[in-house]
Amino acid sequence: MNSESTVIDERIQSIVKKMEGFAGKQFTLGCGEFPPVWDKPYPIEKVEAFEKEKGIILPLEYKRFITTFASSGTQPFYGFMPLFDDEDEPDVGKKFIYTIRKPLNVYNLSKEEYAQIYIDRTVNVDQGYVMLTHEGCAMYSILVVNTDDPETYGTVWFYDLADDAGIYPLKNPVNDKPMGFLDWFEYYVDKTLSMGEDDYFSYGELAWVFQ
Repeated sequence: MNSESTVIDERIQSIVKKMEGFAGKQFTLGCGEFPPVWDKPYPIEKVEAFEKEKGIILPLEYKRFITTFASSGTQPFYGFMPLFDDEDEPDVGKKFIYTIRKPLNVYNLSKEEYAQIYIDRTVNVDQGYVMLTHEGCAMYSILVVNTDDPETYGTVWFYDLADDAGIYPLKNPVNDKPMGFLDWFEYYVDKTLSMGEDDYFSYGELAWVFQ
């Protein structure tokens, strides 16, 4: 195991340790089962076969998480989504078409651009990423795994087309930088630990346009 993997594994264990604080917490507004129940991690061979098949390299933080801690689970929100899902999953073999500096802002689209995405379906926005969680009302967190832009690779985005919002990268409030996978997961843990039983949060609060 290389040093980068070791650092990542140590951070995962640190976050997992924090989740011991979930014991006894209850929330009025519930989604998936809480406290979270985690499914066993994937065999590394299965994930590497997927990478080879799709011609991609998964971000290391995400890859270590799903092969050492959990492949899926009942949190955050309606659950941490499995890498291997169904026929409706995004096409990860094709490039993500947005970048940190140029996200999808639906409000700025022309009528023609809007039609290409929502009506004619000639522009496919559902590629180059994997699903992380569903907040409800067709709002998701997604992880970019296939892009030509190094700055965009491995970042987590807020996906909300149902409400005509768009697809935006998440800004880490700790350092004002784009969120990586473990930033995203740790934010959920920290936020959950800080909330009262009537509180609720959305990753949409962190959706941002980086200049």
